[in-house]
Amino acid sequence: MNTVCAIVIGHVDHGKTSLVRALTGTDTDRLALEKQRGLSITLGFAHCDFPAGTVDLIDAPGHQDFTRAMVAGATGAQTALLVVSAIDGVAPQTLEHLRIMGVLGVWVGVVAVTKVDLVPAAQLSAKLDLIRSQLATLGVSEVPFIPCSANCPDSLAAVQQALGALLTMQWPSRAPVDAFLSIDRAFTLPGKGTVVTGTLLGAPLGTDGTFALQPQGTPVSVRSVQSRGQPRDVVHPGERVAVNLRGLAVQDVSQGSVLCTADVFKASNCMDVHIAVLPDAARALKHMHELRAMFGTSQEVVTVRLMGGGQVSPGQSGFAQIRFRRKTVGFAGQRVVLRSLSPAVTMGGAVILDPQAQPVRSGDVARLNLMRAAVTRDAGLIAAALCHQGKGLAALEDVERVARLPRGAALGRLAGTFTCIASGHIAQTPDLLEARSDVISALQSFHAAHPVKRLAPRRTIEQRSRFFGLLPYVEKGLIADRKLRVEDGQVALTAHDPLAAMNDAQRMRLAEIAAWFTKAGMAPPDAAQFSDADDPDLVALLVASGTLVSLHNVALNQRVLFHAECVAQAVSRLRDIFPPPERFTTSQARSALTTTRKFIVPLLEHLDSLGITRRDGDTRQMNTQAH
Repeated sequence: MNTVCAIVIGHVDHGKTSLVRALTGTDTDRLALEKQRGLSITLGFAHCDFPAGTVDLIDAPGHQDFTRAMVAGATGAQTALLVVSAIDGVAPQTLEHLRIMGVLGVWVGVVAVTKVDLVPAAQLSAKLDLIRSQLATLGVSEVPFIPCSANCPDSLAAVQQALGALLTMQWPSRAPVDAFLSIDRAFTLPGKGTVVTGTLLGAPLGTDGTFALQPQGTPVSVRSVQSRGQPRDVVHPGERVAVNLRGLAVQDVSQGSVLCTADVFKASNCMDVHIAVLPDAARALKHMHELRAMFGTSQEVVTVRLMGGGQVSPGQSGFAQIRFRRKTVGFAGQRVVLRSLSPAVTMGGAVILDPQAQPVRSGDVARLNLMRAAVTRDAGLIAAALCHQGKGLAALEDVERVARLPRGAALGRLAGTFTCIASGHIAQTPDLLEARSDVISALQSFHAAHPVKRLAPRRTIEQRSRFFGLLPYVEKGLIADRKLRVEDGQVALTAHDPLAAMNDAQRMRLAEIAAWFTKAGMAPPDAAQFSDADDPDLVALLVASGTLVSLHNVALNQRVLFHAECVAQAVSRLRDIFPPPERFTTSQARSALTTTRKFIVPLLEHLDSLGITRRDGDTRQMNTQAH
């Protein structure tokens, strides 16, 4: 079905609601208070059917106190029907509404000059010329300009014809890829439960699919959908829709709530934006300025953190992060109206670049480059900027969100220049090669400077490479290629052989340490006693080669070292003295081996772990199957 959604805007008392009623037969003032005051307070909804399709009309309140409702109504609108009274002409809210429409990117498609029957015939031509001239200076020209009156049916035919012509036009899309319904009404129907309404953006919506209410993060299911009072299997983007939801109370729907495709849109306290200050703004927008941000059906007080600090002057633009006091939800490409808190006037607008941004300092160059790339919507530039920000690594879902691409579409656009690493993450192929080279080079330098050390601290490679995010993947690849080994959080090239790299003095010292432990038997020395510069590394080599056995005394939180030959001799002696199935205590084993509790406890626990001994309460016995 061909549809167009048009918001009806204009100054209060210029006849918007009367015109909509005359065109559609629908009175959009539903509330008793609206009828009592003769003033629209909330959004009203009607539609006109044409052979080519349907034009939805959203009657927006004209009074300045209800600007939020007008902005909410503009969500999803492709164009605007501007209503100007022939009596009053262009008025303050006419200007404000046009200013806001410009910020939202919703351009006027039809101008209806109402109440012409109340203007003396001799004055009408001059009045119309003045209104036409004033609107032209405000950027509204070359659109149908139709004098009319809600009381004169013959004058409405031209308005209807102009509205019908809107169905033949192409309107720029600012919608997300997936279903996104900013909720402007929520109510309960007897026997049906909660119903929410709005203008659907993004993708069709039906009873199939998984949906969520954001920013609450509540999973919901769709019972049924309607459009213009008629049940539908599926409703399409651009249509006014009503959705009956399961498992949701009406009080759970708050201002700014969105019904959207689950697992795509997420609430956030921070968004990246491109800000433009209106040329006629009263003052510049300064870093850390608090403003009211209006987008969708949300209105939130935000702090504007300009990238680089400083200010954005009237008529200028810049990049910023807007920080929210509470989580909210939006989509990349969504337009935001920025209004000062006092006085409440529109200062400018913004386009959301990343609705799920990570907070950064205002001087973060990497984030600023990402914002610049986001403006282009070039997936390659965005992916490169995200990789730079992520120290070489980027998530495909981040690329798709910022580039406004469907899920799964980014990788195909990045083939050749980028490599998919794992779990939906990518890296620039040259960066991977450079990171791999960085690791090898860093370890080669370390091994050359410390030939006796078996392993290097991981910081050796972390400090050397600017691609910190890629190091886990590079390490995994080097391990698979048998070029790298990792032990206890430390790393080394597999080609590094510290034994072969020793000089004669180091070899003699190595043999001396081994002999010392052999001679000490079951009363080995503390490794800290070996205080020469290379001694800790030589001891580590003896442990790694199996010459020494490293055990841990849990009670004393100490490491004890035994020569492997001494351990073997101890096992043989215990077997001779306590042949199975004879049982023995820790004290008996200590006496049999002529040692102390410091050494016998970790030794016996070690033998337990190897299955040489079997513990039962306070006693043990040698395992007959142990060899």
